Amino acid sequence: MATTAIDTAGSMDQATLDALRVSVAGVLAEQSGSTEVHAFIDGKNSLDRELWSRAASLGWLGFGVPEQYGGLGLGAYGLAILHTELGRQAAPGPYIATLSAAQAIVEIGPAAARTAWLPRIASGEISAAIPATPGAVSLTWSGAGVSGALRCLGARDAAFVLAPAGDAWVIVELAGSRVSATPMWDRTREVIDIRLQDAKPSAILEDREGTSLALVRAMALATAADSCGGARSVTERTIAYMKTRAQFGQPIAGFQALKHRAADLATKLAVMDEMVAHAVHRTAADEPDADIWASLAKAEVTETFVFIATDCVQLHGGVGFTWDYDPQIFLKRARLNEVLVMANTALRDRAAAGLAAVTRAGRSALELGL
Repeated sequence: MATTAIDTAGSMDQATLDALRVSVAGVLAEQSGSTEVHAFIDGKNSLDRELWSRAASLGWLGFGVPEQYGGLGLGAYGLAILHTELGRQAAPGPYIATLSAAQAIVEIGPAAARTAWLPRIASGEISAAIPATPGAVSLTWSGAGVSGALRCLGARDAAFVLAPAGDAWVIVELAGSRVSATPMWDRTREVIDIRLQDAKPSAILEDREGTSLALVRAMALATAADSCGGARSVTERTIAYMKTRAQFGQPIAGFQALKHRAADLATKLAVMDEMVAHAVHRTAADEPDADIWASLAKAEVTETFVFIATDCVQLHGGVGFTWDYDPQIFLKRARLNEVLVMANTALRDRAAAGLAAVTRAGRSALELGL
């Protein structure tokens, strides 16, 4: 069986994690299947809200939240399971934004902010918004409050935004603010524009660099895990389709050239899984090199997801790009994942800078693979 993003569980109980994955996968397969996702994209159901409510009732939104704040405290492993399975079903909703904001607050937020926001996130009462590309644009901060415009990942009804402002990061409640949806090719997630004018922060996270690192790492891991699930799902669906579509009197899955392409996809899936597994393991172990691996995982995995989804469109033949089939949904999701957080070239530059710091500190680069 192929390795998945959480096969290396460290000190956590693997049987429990496996059972959790089966449970999450079962619910999502039942509620967010192909028919339901297509209907949601066509505006015929409210799958995003229904699924959010179900996720809240099952405790999924508290996977990364410590127990003292109403969560389950499953950390990076639990979040990897959830994001992978959400990606597998192309499930709609503001999960990456909300759960990444929660992780940043867990790691860097002051006690008052943790108490105020984490229980509400874990219960599903609220969702959050975060910059789609953290650090690209900053709010201005004057004595009157914070002002400016941000393009964010999150829902239009998000309760707050976690955003950079001056030398800090701030949590700003969005009630009464100007929030508008931005047309986006991926209709399973929302990208929103937020405009603030002298808004009073409800919390200030003074460690700007620490907050940025925590948020980027959480977003990178979430996006990479989502991409792993999506890539595996679109591959499996495409191979199943190839077994039923016939040309020249036989299923196209029997053609040698297409077998080679399918084998290439399987190889790429294995590499994706291992990249995410290593990044998750380093993060869960609180290793100093976790940021390097999260950056590399996001860059490599999202680009591979685009390649796989594109190839699956082609392997469907003339119908692969059409609205009625699944590959176009996953390709659009892959393209959004690719541009989230920051450009993949920039993430690789960050990883290279981290490697340089390791070697300057007198450590061997081989230690990064332990």
